[in-house]
Amino acid sequence: MLAGLGWGISVQAVAAPSLLSAQDVAQLTGWLGQGPVALNNIYSKASGDTALDFHRAVDGMGRTFSVMEASNAAGQTWLVGGYNPQSWSSTDGLHVTMADSERTAFLFNLTSGQVLPQLKQYFSGDGIGSGQTYNDASYGPTFGVGHDLYVPFDLTNGGYSALYTYNRAGQPANGVSLVDGSANFSSTVTFGALQVYSVSAVPEPATYALLLAGLALLAVRARARRPLPPAA
Repeated sequence: MLAGLGWGISVQAVAAPSLLSAQDVAQLTGWLGQGPVALNNIYSKASGDTALDFHRAVDGMGRTFSVMEASNAAGQTWLVGGYNPQSWSSTDGLHVTMADSERTAFLFNLTSGQVLPQLKQYFSGDGIGSGQTYNDASYGPTFGVGHDLYVPFDLTNGGYSALYTYNRAGQPANGVSLVDGSANFSSTVTFGALQVYSVSAVPEPATYALLLAGLALLAVRARARRPLPPAA
């Protein structure tokens, strides 16, 4: 059974059952660190889907969370994924982020409670940690150089994880797997359910209050401008 950590908020209703519990959504929101956000399911893998279906649904849709069930060769399963602050693309190749301010993506393992950010620069011009995502029509959601999390064309068989761009320790992780923590690189990760959520900010209560006040004022002005009925 998959389990997430954190405090609870609701996720929007989706056509397919959500992979994320309220606690998972809260954990991702906390790791994102940008206040309340709304997650909207824009893609759920269906039987027979390929990377083409993934890209058809998510390309150009802005920042996203990709979430997936990942099983190792022993049949153990974890809920893993990544936050992409840029839009996915079928043609861009590697999205390179040299400035630390642009290295805001992260990988996560909700089952084990781990979050792995992009590595920051050790010195000016450092390329370690710069390869944010890999964007190609034949790839599913793929993060990092090498890759840190690779989802193959059929979105199911032959995936792998070899951490390098992303690591909590602040230095390359030398091929350790995000999925099970093993250091034995092999294309034996199988992906089950896979979903992608767009991310949008939720206005603060004060913003809602100002919006309602503005609408009320417009209604009053419109009523005041109505012509009086002719005298009997």
